[in-house]
Amino acid sequence: MKITKYAGFPYHLWNPYTPMSKFTAFLGMGTTVLTRAEGLYLYNAQGKKFLDVNSCTWNFALGAGREEIIAAIDQQLHELPFASVWGMSHPRAIELAARLVEITSGNYTHAMLGSNGSEAVEAALKMARQFHRQSPDPADHGRYKIISLRGSYHGLGYGAVSAAGKLEYEEKFGPLMPGFVQIGPPYCYRCPYQQSGYPECGLACAKALEETILAEGPESVAAFIFEPVMGEANVVVPPPEYYPLVGEICRRYGVLFIADEVTTGFGRAGKLFYSQDWTIQPDILILGKIISGGYLPLSATLASEPVFERFLGKDRQFLHGSTHSGHPVCAAAGLAAIDIILREKLPENSARVGAYMKAGLERLQSKYDFIGEVRGQGLMIGVELVKDRVTRQPFTADELFEVTYDLVERGLLVSLDTLRLFPPLTLDEPTADLVLKIIDQSLGSSRVEKYWRLASDLIMAKLIPPKVKLGGNRNAK
Repeated sequence: MKITKYAGFPYHLWNPYTPMSKFTAFLGMGTTVLTRAEGLYLYNAQGKKFLDVNSCTWNFALGAGREEIIAAIDQQLHELPFASVWGMSHPRAIELAARLVEITSGNYTHAMLGSNGSEAVEAALKMARQFHRQSPDPADHGRYKIISLRGSYHGLGYGAVSAAGKLEYEEKFGPLMPGFVQIGPPYCYRCPYQQSGYPECGLACAKALEETILAEGPESVAAFIFEPVMGEANVVVPPPEYYPLVGEICRRYGVLFIADEVTTGFGRAGKLFYSQDWTIQPDILILGKIISGGYLPLSATLASEPVFERFLGKDRQFLHGSTHSGHPVCAAAGLAAIDIILREKLPENSARVGAYMKAGLERLQSKYDFIGEVRGQGLMIGVELVKDRVTRQPFTADELFEVTYDLVERGLLVSLDTLRLFPPLTLDEPTADLVLKIIDQSLGSSRVEKYWRLASDLIMAKLIPPKVKLGGNRNAK
């Protein structure tokens, strides 16, 4: 095996979710090695700058150079660089838990702190099972099944990937954990229930939860976990009636209602927390990503009082935690980041600029025939690219890569597997205009048109008049 070198160092790093043979072949080019950040921009060693509309991994959402967070980290490093919360505590963890309880819906009384979203999800899944095992009603002790949405993303722990219901996980490192059951997602554009459309569908996607609980046996179901807006699935937004209906179904059958707001929380989807106004509040709320502005690893799992009380008493403590749970420096970063989010009204900015950007993308949809749908909430926007608007035939992964990589080459840092926009919450309208301009230039380029044309000639020839340029303006002369 040949070891690639970068700046004189052998490249032994194994990057997550990365095709290493392809990656190392281009090491040092483009965005493969980023060396500094400034505001909303990232720079490589050659000095080329990239406007980061992916917020790195959707987490670096306050931009670089936040001196308030840096100062809080520095002060904590000097004061108390580390202390455990296993059977002890420290001020920053106490303050952060209190702050989280204060700013959420009022439904939660305690927060368990972790290092990342995957860890917080694992905490919620274990919490749900142990909650039922410690029920005063022996009939609840057999509740262990977790229902989730097929195609969701909850992280990389075995419980989290078992909840995702993705075939690739089973193929690559299955068997996955038993006791996980998936239902179809509320994906109106590609309804898994073969419905004619919303609202005529009668919310079959929500009713599937009740049908599945009954089919599995209510006495065996512990919890329903879902993302309020599905991020990895290219931003699937359920109809508004979905949330109260699934919440009511959970209550009816004694199933814990878990909202995974690792992505949507702290303003990403246009509200401080997407679940904050629901008529039925989740029993467990999972937070991460933007919680520290992306400056340090941090997450939280919040529990309502009825959930927390189930863990009080002899031999009933929650058997979960990690070495860095409640790390004081990370907690200090989280407190500073939350202050910035609230003071600068970033959830409101996310809602306003997100709507502005979505409207701009919808204008591009009227220009480019291969944009099937634009959807999203706040600064969490997905653009569905299709070969054919009638059949909604999707692009392959390789074809999507050609589109997204063209954007990166133009200085717009996006995810390479699909066209999603998760920019920092500080994005303003002039910068949003720049993003839209680059997307327009890219989608109208000969390179992108070439791949779209190769993928769709046979289909589109039957639907589009010959005078209309493929990939161009349909009103062009």
